[in-house]
Amino acid sequence: MSKLLLVLISFYLGLGSFFSFFVAPVLFRVLEKEQAGKVVEQVFPVYFGIGILVFLISLVLSYISGLGKLTYGLILLTLILLLILEFYILPLSHSLKATNYQAFLKYHGISMAMNVGVLLLTLINVINLLRK
Repeated sequence: MSKLLLVLISFYLGLGSFFSFFVAPVLFRVLEKEQAGKVVEQVFPVYFGIGILVFLISLVLSYISGLGKLTYGLILLTLILLLILEFYILPLSHSLKATNYQAFLKYHGISMAMNVGVLLLTLINVINLLRK
């Protein structure tokens, strides 16, 4: 069961790293800022949604397999951050973009920091599972 967990969480680490550190920067380098923003706006809900699904499944698997409180806690924390991103930060940022650009920039920064936090927690999850 821990190998399946490792595969799931590693998949999300790869997906998140590829999107965050390659795809998004290339989009903003190649397209106009507004166009790149529109593309990324469409991708984020799917990207975070995949993360929510991966970590919900991982939470259940870690509970069933009894891998310990640390594993369960790391997965739960990652899931909570993804839920906040998907259902609070993204909708708020989207609504602020047209009405209050300064506030949008603030929440965009928070979103970026939380995404990096999710990826770091995901890496810690992978390392933790490799040690089991």
